[in-house]
Amino acid sequence: MREPREGASSQSKVLRFQDFRWQGVEAGGYKDPDDQWRDVTRYPLVGMDEGTPFHVRYFEIEPGGYTTFERHDHQHVVVPIRGRGEVQLGDCWEAVSFGDVIYVAPNDPHRFRGLGDEPFGFLCVVAADRDPPTPL
Repeated sequence: MREPREGASSQSKVLRFQDFRWQGVEAGGYKDPDDQWRDVTRYPLVGMDEGTPFHVRYFEIEPGGYTTFERHDHQHVVVPIRGRGEVQLGDCWEAVSFGDVIYVAPNDPHRFRGLGDEPFGFLCVVAADRDPPTPL
């Protein structure tokens, strides 16, 4: 069994889910307000306090909102669980929805945008130790 990082919680837990919110999880800011994004909220689910080598976060983008167009050295995986959206990978846009799996390769320029009448929500799994993104 792996020992938790110093200062990390060693307690297993269940985060209860209701109406696309998790009990005890507060919304966090997405990025610096000067960045090129709109109507995005981030919810840190696992990894910030547990000392895991990965983070699981839930992002929610309001209809018409979008994330920063960026690239970075690390890879990540995104799984939509609410609404409809689009992902831009390089120069290509792909429609995505519940259950699709998006793999973002290292240094691949990307962004997400919300479509439709309800928020576009997705889980994002990323390494805890990662480089900061470069806005494009």
